[in-house]
Parts: sequence; structure tokens; C-alpha cells
Amino acid sequence: MSQEHLHLAVNHLPFLGSGIAIIPILVGIVLRNKATLLTGLAIAALCGWMTAIVMSTGEAAFERYEKGTVRVFLDSNVEQALESHEERAEVWSKLMYLSALVSTVALGASIWRFSIGRYVSFAAAACCLVALGSGIWIAESGGRIRRPDFRLPEKGAVSLKTKVDNN
Repeated sequence: MSQEHLHLAVNHLPFLGSGIAIIPILVGIVLRNKATLLTGLAIAALCGWMTAIVMSTGEAAFERYEKGTVRVFLDSNVEQALESHEERAEVWSKLMYLSALVSTVALGASIWRFSIGRYVSFAAAACCLVALGSGIWIAESGGRIRRPDFRLPEKGAVSLKTKVDNN
């Protein structure tokens, strides 16, 4: 399996996992249910730490693009989408790491002393929400790499629809 395939397979785990984990975290806090809370925190921590794999495979995929290995499979207007995706990932992925760290701390605190862990878990839920938002922001630009129809037309660009209408 190539780096591109692995990146595409795992790139949604950090932020979608965070989004899913919010539910059992909040239910566990509200109902004071330790098992539910621990499950949510474990999902959030595990998915958050997957960010390292996503970043590594994304970087390797970009290197293969620069070498020309996968360039043939992409159209000539992909450069801007790649740059945007890389910039967003470098900046906003830090929030996913933060979510993973806070969730790991909350998991440890909840195992050690549930009453303390519940309070730290509020911060974990908030971080998961932020990681979900940042992941959506990163993924939006990533989708434009393989899907030219997701790219917004540039100023002054003539769209295919305009060409068809004019003929």
C-alpha cells in the first residue's frame, strides 16, 4: 500500500474520532458513568494520536508528488490545492495533538480519581470539538486535490458551464 493510499485510509480518523468521542464523553460526565466516560476518552485519545500517522503519510505522499511519481494522476491545476492543504494541516493539526494530549490526561485522571477526571473531561470534550472543526477545515482543502470539481473557480476563469452556454 502506497503512502497516498494509507493517507487516504486514515486521514479522517483524528477529527471524526474526536467528533464521535464527544458523545460518550458528555454522556459519561452527565450520567457519572465511568465506563462510558473512559470509552469516549479512549476513542478521543487513540484517534487524536493517529494525527502523527496522517501527517507522516501526507508528507510522504507530497514528496512522491514532487518527484513526479503521482503527478501524472492529477490535473495541472492541483498545485494551489496541495499548498493550501499542506499549510492548513501544518497549522491546524496541532489542535488535534492538543485534543489527544488533553484526552489522554483526562483518561488517566478518570482512572486514577473519577471525580477529578470528570472535570478534566470537560476540557477534553471542548478540545474534541475544536479538533473536529479544524479537521473539517483541513479536509475541505484536501478534497480539492483529487476532485477538481471541488475547487472554486479563480477570478476571471471561464468555467465549463460558461463555455457550454456560449456555444
